[in-house]
Amino acid sequence: MKRLLIVLMLLAPLTACQKSSTKHVKAYEGPAPGEIAFGFLAGKDEKQYLLEQNALFRSKLLYKGIEPVLKEGMLELNIPGNIAFSINSAKMTWNVHEVLDKITPILKEYQHTAILVLGHSDSRGDKDLNQLLSEQRARAIRDYFIKSGVNERRITSRGLGGQDLLIQNDITTLDRALNRRVTLEIRVKKFEEED
Repeated sequence: MKRLLIVLMLLAPLTACQKSSTKHVKAYEGPAPGEIAFGFLAGKDEKQYLLEQNALFRSKLLYKGIEPVLKEGMLELNIPGNIAFSINSAKMTWNVHEVLDKITPILKEYQHTAILVLGHSDSRGDKDLNQLLSEQRARAIRDYFIKSGVNERRITSRGLGGQDLLIQNDITTLDRALNRRVTLEIRVKKFEEED
């Protein structure tokens, strides 16, 4: 009988803890990620809005060869040409789909941004063809984001041809691949709601 009383005394606090731990569980009702910058801090915390995205891009693109860069009022992502496109082609490689699928949810979540997709080429070949190719590459990335659910009013694209080279004397294959990149410039911008 003594043993039974001791066992009951030891179990009583455990069952009391179980009941009290489930009693007051409440779902989180605070702001969603990205919303805080446009609540009462509207216009004052745009840098924080970009910092949040920068951290997410870094965590999602780790080991993908893409390093987000936070600049004055802008977040920049360079997708190297050897990941995105073959030489003389605007057809996306299978590698870039995986990268874009990691970027898209962040672009969709942070709706107060405008995205400029810039296509680049290397310095070899005909300038007019390089310009056209860079425009087609930028448009291909833009179209991918739109098909994935990013609001098309937020995304513009432009080709720069070989005007903005990362490596001026692109002699090696790697140099040319780095110049054949696609750049995403992400800026904070408020959009009016559609009716």
